[in-house]
Amino acid sequence: MRVGHVSLSRPGEGDASAFIALVEALHCERIDQHLVVRDRSIAHQLMSLEGISIGPIVHTAVTASCLVPAVDVAHVHDASAGQAGLILTLTRSIPYVLTHRGRLPNGCNPLTHAVYRRAACVVCADHADLDILRHFDAEVRLAIINEREGARAVHDLVRVYQNSQRTPMAGSNGIQ
Repeated sequence: MRVGHVSLSRPGEGDASAFIALVEALHCERIDQHLVVRDRSIAHQLMSLEGISIGPIVHTAVTASCLVPAVDVAHVHDASAGQAGLILTLTRSIPYVLTHRGRLPNGCNPLTHAVYRRAACVVCADHADLDILRHFDAEVRLAIINEREGARAVHDLVRVYQNSQRTPMAGSNGIQ
């Protein structure tokens, strides 16, 4: 399985340590990964890991979506990156998993609504976020994965990735 990560948080904005820990944990599970990030320090910290490719530093969702190679599933890690996930799904049929952290998405914004609704799964850290998102849109596919649970969280996330992958249609030659 190949996972493409997109993180467009500015340096100091997002939870870089959680993102780095996740990529390293998935690396230990031998998951092939490609990263497209905005924060140069994240790219530098993860450069030494074999089996992880890192694209150029990006600043927009459109650029990020163009630079994600062929992957089985994309994992978008913030609201800005969610737009890249939506573009990947609409233009290249790549499913995406969205990490939701804390704030309620703007329900009046149709683009934000589409990002959450089109996600193969939205990962929440706790039941409070899950309840907020269920209230936001009952049709959003949700999972609770607490990053503090270490190895169990990684195994749960791998299961979400596996369940989010495209499946070939009967009679086809698979996914091209």
